[in-house]
Amino acid sequence: MLAETTDLDCYGVDPNAADLADVRTTRRPLRLAHVRPGGRLPFSDGRFDSISLLDVLEHAESEDALLAEISRVLAPGGLLVVTVPARHIFSALDPDNIKFRAPRFHRRAYTARFGRNAYRRRFADSSNGLFGDMSIGKRDHTNYEREWLVERLAAHGLDVVRIGGANLFWRWFQIPALLLGRRLGRPFEHLVHLDGRLFRRANLFLTAKKVSPLADA
Repeated sequence: MLAETTDLDCYGVDPNAADLADVRTTRRPLRLAHVRPGGRLPFSDGRFDSISLLDVLEHAESEDALLAEISRVLAPGGLLVVTVPARHIFSALDPDNIKFRAPRFHRRAYTARFGRNAYRRRFADSSNGLFGDMSIGKRDHTNYEREWLVERLAAHGLDVVRIGGANLFWRWFQIPALLLGRRLGRPFEHLVHLDGRLFRRANLFLTAKKVSPLADA
């Protein structure tokens, strides 16, 4: 989206080679890199002025390992934008944890919606280091405490300068939207967007600046 609507020099990175292949066929030419989960980013130190991790961190086996790599390739004074699910009263409803908490139900529901081949490709074949969209070894789609995340960012030289959020009841609407399909689930998707405008609790948005070495001196 940034590449198509701005003059920014944009790069994309993903651990799923098949998803990257889809992007190459549906979007204008982009600089894309395939990196296995936990792998080193193929960029030099301080390469980027800004980096976005949009609902990424909760899928990584080690948040610290990923943040260390992000900090390495971010230029001093550069900005990191992070979005994650927040821990709140309805966190137990996170549908991304069904595959861990109720794997048989998840297999039946996913197969009924997308087919056996799709399930086998995403969840039975682990050759890409992924279980669905989660890193192998990750056993929880993490919902984060704000204070913990701010602390981990600071540990990697990333000073939080802005905090926001969205939603509260959206899981009550998202789950039926996922199960009912695009046409029948559309009213629930509208309720998700309305909930996002009214509340600020279920999703956490942070902007952090990489501390300059001179600032530490």
